[in-house]
Amino acid sequence: MDREDNPFALWTTLEGLLAAQDPDSHWLATLPPQLLDWSGLTWAFVTEVFDGAGASYFIRASCPEVPGLKQSHPMDGGLAGWVHTHLRPLVKDRLNTGENYTYVFSQQEPLKKPTSFYGWPLVYSGKPIGGLVLAGTKGQVLNSNRLEFFAAVAARLSAHAHHMRLIDRVTELKGLDFQTGLPHRANFLDRLERLMDIMSVQRQSLCLKLFCVSGLGRYSLTHTPEDTRSLLRSISSQFLHFASDYWELGHVSYGIFAIAVPEVGVDDLERCTAVLKKSLNEWSSAGRSSGQPGFVFHESQVFFPQDGDRPEYLLENALALLAESS
Repeated sequence: MDREDNPFALWTTLEGLLAAQDPDSHWLATLPPQLLDWSGLTWAFVTEVFDGAGASYFIRASCPEVPGLKQSHPMDGGLAGWVHTHLRPLVKDRLNTGENYTYVFSQQEPLKKPTSFYGWPLVYSGKPIGGLVLAGTKGQVLNSNRLEFFAAVAARLSAHAHHMRLIDRVTELKGLDFQTGLPHRANFLDRLERLMDIMSVQRQSLCLKLFCVSGLGRYSLTHTPEDTRSLLRSISSQFLHFASDYWELGHVSYGIFAIAVPEVGVDDLERCTAVLKKSLNEWSSAGRSSGQPGFVFHESQVFFPQDGDRPEYLLENALALLAESS
């Protein structure tokens, strides 16, 4: 049965791959080989743009695997970068040596010389969320029917990728601490691990800072539960106000807030905690004679990877330093 004469059969297979619930059949693992088979080209890649990753995109899946190929690339690098930045399909049946780009991702990539390139952005609400990239050697090309089919596949993957992000977001909301609205310890560690993976790919250091507000228990004894919840929410709001997209925040224990930022953002974090201390020292409940709560602040910070290469180790080291400072 010829591939090109059976688009409905191919689409049924695609929907089956996207609907698979078995973790071992995750669409990112199972789809690229199928895409390669449908195209008859040499390589198939699915990329993703992570929030907070800066001007970079990541290769999430490929077929076949390419040893030595970097997983992170600048948004404007190579033909694939053009697709991610311009948010338009790019069809190159023939790559000429005189063109600006004759490589898929970067000039140093280990791919053999491509002779054709096809790329479609994965977009939602005008924002890039990834890309579908195909490339061939030995003069392999896609005909007009294949091009229309893969354009439809890219549109379907855009919707699916956004849907999966929404599911992840709902799952994250279930992991929020009810007192602060920030991720609780287990959820924060999961988010920290993802940020560590991004920093590792980008070869950047990561700072994990713990900010402990001592005196919350004493404050709760002389104020109503609503006052205490309002205070905790105020602390969270301050952090969220200052936080950039690439910060990860959490409430890992009562009164202990965790903030993870790339090392380049440490100065912004210091400014944030300075403002927060001033705000808390001025905190008072209207109409109460208790006045200022008199909080005491303790802080510690550690760095990935030198102080821990796993999120649990990094947090435990930060907690140990916090205990020494108390």
